[in-house]
Amino acid sequence: MKQSILEKNTQLAKFDHGASSRFASLKWKISLLSSIILLIVVTTFSIINYQRFIDNIDQQSDLQYQRYAKEVEKLIEQISSSSHQLIRMIPFLKGMDAALSAQNNEQIANAFEHHWQLLQLQDGIEAVRFYDQSNQLLIGWDSFEADIYRDTLLLKHVREVNLYEQPANPLICIESCIQYTIEPLLVEGIRTGTIVIGASLADVFLGFKRTFGSDIGLFLKEKKYTIKHNDVWFPDWEIRLAALTNRDKNLEILYQTVEEYPDLAKLKQGIQTEWNKRYQRIKLFPLQGISMTDQAHLVVITDITATIEAIRDSIWRIVIIGLIGLIFSEILLFAILSKPLSRLKHIVFTLPLLAGGSFGIFRATLSSVNRKQWLKDEIDLLYEAAVTLSHKLEKLEDKVVYRTKLLVQQRDELSKEKDFIAHLLDTAQVIVLTQNVKGKIIMLNAYGEMLMRYTEEEIRGKPFLEILLPDSEQYNLGQHLEEIHSGRREQLRHEAITLCNDGSKRHIVWLHSRLSWQSETDPSVLSVGLDITEYKRVEGHLAWLADHDPLTNLYNRRRFSEELEHMINWAERYQHPGALLFFDLDRFKYINDTSGHQAGDSLLKIVADMLSHAIRAADITGRLGGDEFAVILPEITASGAIEVAKKILFRLSETQLTVNGRTYKIAASIGIALFPEHGNNVHDLLAAADLAMYQAKEIGRGTWHLFSNDDQTRERMYTLVHWKEQIEYANLNDKYLLYFQPIMALPDRTISHYEVLLRMCGKDGTIHSPAAFIAAAEHTGLIHEIDHMVLRKAIAQAAKINKSGNRIRLSINLSAHAFNDPGLLPVIRQELMDKGVDPTLLMFEITETAALDNLPGTRNLLREIKELGCGFVLDDFGVGFSSFYYLRELPVDAVKIDGSFVRNLASSPADLILVKALCSVARGFGKKITAEFVENEEVLVLLEKMEVDFAQGYHIGKPSAAAEVFGSSED
Repeated sequence: MKQSILEKNTQLAKFDHGASSRFASLKWKISLLSSIILLIVVTTFSIINYQRFIDNIDQQSDLQYQRYAKEVEKLIEQISSSSHQLIRMIPFLKGMDAALSAQNNEQIANAFEHHWQLLQLQDGIEAVRFYDQSNQLLIGWDSFEADIYRDTLLLKHVREVNLYEQPANPLICIESCIQYTIEPLLVEGIRTGTIVIGASLADVFLGFKRTFGSDIGLFLKEKKYTIKHNDVWFPDWEIRLAALTNRDKNLEILYQTVEEYPDLAKLKQGIQTEWNKRYQRIKLFPLQGISMTDQAHLVVITDITATIEAIRDSIWRIVIIGLIGLIFSEILLFAILSKPLSRLKHIVFTLPLLAGGSFGIFRATLSSVNRKQWLKDEIDLLYEAAVTLSHKLEKLEDKVVYRTKLLVQQRDELSKEKDFIAHLLDTAQVIVLTQNVKGKIIMLNAYGEMLMRYTEEEIRGKPFLEILLPDSEQYNLGQHLEEIHSGRREQLRHEAITLCNDGSKRHIVWLHSRLSWQSETDPSVLSVGLDITEYKRVEGHLAWLADHDPLTNLYNRRRFSEELEHMINWAERYQHPGALLFFDLDRFKYINDTSGHQAGDSLLKIVADMLSHAIRAADITGRLGGDEFAVILPEITASGAIEVAKKILFRLSETQLTVNGRTYKIAASIGIALFPEHGNNVHDLLAAADLAMYQAKEIGRGTWHLFSNDDQTRERMYTLVHWKEQIEYANLNDKYLLYFQPIMALPDRTISHYEVLLRMCGKDGTIHSPAAFIAAAEHTGLIHEIDHMVLRKAIAQAAKINKSGNRIRLSINLSAHAFNDPGLLPVIRQELMDKGVDPTLLMFEITETAALDNLPGTRNLLREIKELGCGFVLDDFGVGFSSFYYLRELPVDAVKIDGSFVRNLASSPADLILVKALCSVARGFGKKITAEFVENEEVLVLLEKMEVDFAQGYHIGKPSAAAEVFGSSED
């Protein structure tokens, strides 16, 4: 211990000797430095204040110039307004109405001549011109020389006013600036032509001088050779002075200014100059509204002498006060620093002990001289901090070895992670690449090399955007990637066509993520690409199937209806009538039954091919189902449509189908309906054409018939009236019945739920199915009332059969119009609440027809009903393949395969293949599958093998009344 103290004293002595040889007291340094700093502060403060005053003047000047510009615009608008009032008054001047109506030059001159001088003197009018509606000048008065360029501009505006019947207010600057007002001229409410009035801007300048007190002038761009000898022209600026207030004084200022500032751009920014011991601020800004950009400028000259002198006085006061404060602060600072700095010196001489590791001696030395103060200051805190530092340095030495071992472990872990990532990049079935901050590719994994046919060396340094096919939807992709590089965005997902090295194209989904980077060579973006080329191909094929009949390649009913609606709207809008041909094939069912479905399919293909060669390129054909075909003939008359029908019938008569040695003649009966004459919507027009086709069949096979209103009245309207009466009777007397058909769960062959089917009891007691009266209900607007009735009865029945704790689900059929009914959702909510039925026990069956008219609205309504807890089944799934589209777009829980594919499943290999495909698609979308029209055990077994979830049909159970199905639950 004694030896340690001796070493300590030796170290202090050496340090004190070394320090004293080059020591200068800190109080003198602080005093000197603070003096310099305070002097700099005072000087800087003075400069800043001076600059701030100048900036304030500039800011106020900018605001003032904005007010100047607005005031000039306001004064010019007043001139336009005065000219507008004058234009409205001119037709009422004596003799002007008759002269203008006659458009006689001599009459207009005689009637207007004695008003011209009065307008010049009182209103400052410089020009008046009259044009007819053909843009021809009738007569005009001008107070300045003619100019071809001015006349051309005026004629351009006159044409626009005559064309659009909207007034124009051009400002044209040639010799001087004239504000023109061009408006249609009305005499007793009748357009007789166009009038042009030009007014001088002299009142603008005088009004500006009165308002602001500043001088204002007008500069016009001119070349020297166009200047007259008596004009004021500034060659350095290449401008001519057209007008100036306080002209003599301000001309001297401008001559001086052009010598100091030969660059006109300086005046646009605003300059300050001294003239005759007075300070002037000059600002040049463009005159708005003229036909040529930068043709005319306004110059404003403002005397700012008083402001400049006030600023200088303020700065001198600040400097004097600052110097006085500097002297007093230095004296006070010197007195305050003497004692604390002596204590600080002791700490400084003791600190070297820490470097030698003498932590205990360091603390003992400080404790011997540091006495507790009543109020601590920074020196006391420094003593405490030095002691704390000594303790922490001791602990720090103990941690060094531990931290070294930890770093070695982390190094080993990082090496393992690097090996894992390298292995992952080479084995992952996605494209993985990195980009630097410039968007150039740095690395590509093995899968990416294989898919894109690039080696890593070939693609390194290649910009990422160059491997993408240019696409209008990707026009801002580079900007989005730049946001990731700069850290403003974390991720970006997009699809793009990627160009491979062998010229092939792949559809890739890219996900870009930001990486941390320090230099331009480091990766800044990680890009992961998933190849969806095959998915896009399948998706495109399904989209085609949604619009086309796969057998004939013609439009299906849905797409054909869309095209027909478009053509009807076109015909109504542009008055171009068209026609619709509708026909089915005679004896098609006989051929299909006797020679097989393949013969029927061949016949449909032959007819489709014949149609494509028999009609015009602009005509549209479609297969509406079965053997029904339709043709849209745009822009054609009735006689033209008849000729096309005859041509089709002739081609059909020449066509034959030979199957197994048997030859079949092909014939059809064609119904013709004109649009919009026979119907202004798709449904009515198809009904008219359908009715005309049956009229043709009555005439004889292979004939045509043009629809007439007599046909509609005699056939269709009679049917509508009959069923309307039946529906109204059923509504009034509650003659609707609900039947329930069981649906079997195939895994355990138990009845899982029931489909609700509607029946109507007619006046004579006959039970009618919905197919008989639903169409009439849709036409007469009674369909929504029927839908609401079905909902109330079905939900009430669900409450009855489940009141004892049962969990029997019902699947409710509604019409195609139900999902366009705004009152449907409130009825469902109210009935569920009133009857206390669990919404999960209800499902609704929807066909693609229900969504055809308004897919977004149907989708939103389905989602709202699903939020209540109810489910949805897509009915008639697979018909025309358009259901694939709705399977993706609509939030349904299950699909019901159409019975036409199921009924002959055991005997038709084609149906078997199709049902398997439909099941695969539905299962891929995660939907439950129901098959209807199951009429025998053999079909049921096949459905079980295909893992269909539910089955429905006469083999399971026929539709029956509630009392027969549920028994006592009705009570």
